[in-house]
Amino acid sequence: MTVQRQYTLPHCNLVLEGLSADANDPLSPLVVLMNAECHLPGATDATLAGGREFLDSLVAAVSRYGQQLLSGVPYPRATGAAPPLVEIKPGGLPYHHHLIVQQQPLGQPVSDVNALPPLDVRLTTVQFYDLMEAVDQLLADSQTLPDMKAQFQAVSRRLVRPTEPMTKRAAPAALGAAALAAAGLALFFVPPPKFEPTRPESEASTPAAASALPGEPPNADSESPDAAVAPDGDGLDRLESAPTITDTATIALLQSDVTQRLQEAWADAPRPSGDLTYRIGVSEDGDILGYQYENDLALEEVDNTPLPKLTFVPVAGAEPVRERVAQFVATFTPDGEVRLEPTAATTEADASDAEAAEAETPGADAAELPALEEKVTDGDRIRELNSTLYDSILAELEPLSANEDLRFRVRLTEAGEVVGYEPVNAAAGLLANETPLPKLVNAADSTANQADFQVVFTESGVLEVNPWDGWPQ
Repeated sequence: MTVQRQYTLPHCNLVLEGLSADANDPLSPLVVLMNAECHLPGATDATLAGGREFLDSLVAAVSRYGQQLLSGVPYPRATGAAPPLVEIKPGGLPYHHHLIVQQQPLGQPVSDVNALPPLDVRLTTVQFYDLMEAVDQLLADSQTLPDMKAQFQAVSRRLVRPTEPMTKRAAPAALGAAALAAAGLALFFVPPPKFEPTRPESEASTPAAASALPGEPPNADSESPDAAVAPDGDGLDRLESAPTITDTATIALLQSDVTQRLQEAWADAPRPSGDLTYRIGVSEDGDILGYQYENDLALEEVDNTPLPKLTFVPVAGAEPVRERVAQFVATFTPDGEVRLEPTAATTEADASDAEAAEAETPGADAAELPALEEKVTDGDRIRELNSTLYDSILAELEPLSANEDLRFRVRLTEAGEVVGYEPVNAAAGLLANETPLPKLVNAADSTANQADFQVVFTESGVLEVNPWDGWPQ
């Protein structure tokens, strides 16, 4: 069945004739093109006609030129390619365009004798837009040549003309390079600054004893802020006016804590040929405030001990110490053992001062727990006791003034009553009364089966409670 499609605009009339897919269906699309005619009234009286090749070339030329006209980017034709059947070029005058159609005789082969010159139709911009609209309607019509699709192709970036000329775009870079070169040339004539190394203030005030040879007694008259770590005994001079720690429990905690730290720090050090004996001063927080050698070998081997690294050096080192201090005799043996014993001045303090200090020392009522004989062995019960102890402490817990973790060993009966507790580190013994543990002791004389737990009050304020021997399997 022959079908005709017509797309009419004021300056363009595109007519297509062909065969439909189904002869019995009037709504069947046109699928076979027999003839295509393009009338351009006002531009030419000639009728542009042809078959499918002519129509495809017309659609491609109009689409390509319209894309070029709207974008402003020219789309060059491939070099060496044969001229298309239909081509559109810009005209010599503004708003004029040339529609060029190659002509050939009907029914005869093309030769030099019968070849016809191409038909050049000059269009205005309005006429070209009508032609482009007719082509767009054709491509949008699904009932006419469904296989015909618009072929658009992106233009390469290298074909886009820059909005500014090359000289203008290169001017900032050239100006920056010139400024950099000028600055470099100017700095070339500036003399380099003279640098005179200066000794740090701490080194400048170091006494002559610091540079003395091993075994040679240093100058006792020298003064330094670092006297707290000097090996000649000046480190303890500023501790003479400090009050003495007389509480037995606090001294025992400090003795255990300092011994453990010295032993761990001295584990990999070279062993001496004899005992190295020092007298050290320790604060209530467990800091080593100074030390003094007791034999000549201790002076020679002081750098092989952890005392210089563990000694706390305050900013105002020359000022006397006001906090309470305990003094110990530390002995480093050739076997790698560290022994720490309180000095006579500490152990033989006045009894009245000891009682007063004991009454004021936090955690003095935290006695050492005896060995646990009857243990709770039920795993489920241990978990319940752990949860009960955690809830009891958390209910009474208030912010602490500790600047390090406080570790305790807490003992409970199988019924959940607190038998007692003991601090594990020195800070815990000093700040025990700030914790809820003293208030929770309510079964000190119990003989029932018991279980130990580790309670940690962390520096960040977190409470941790765990079974002392680990969680039961």
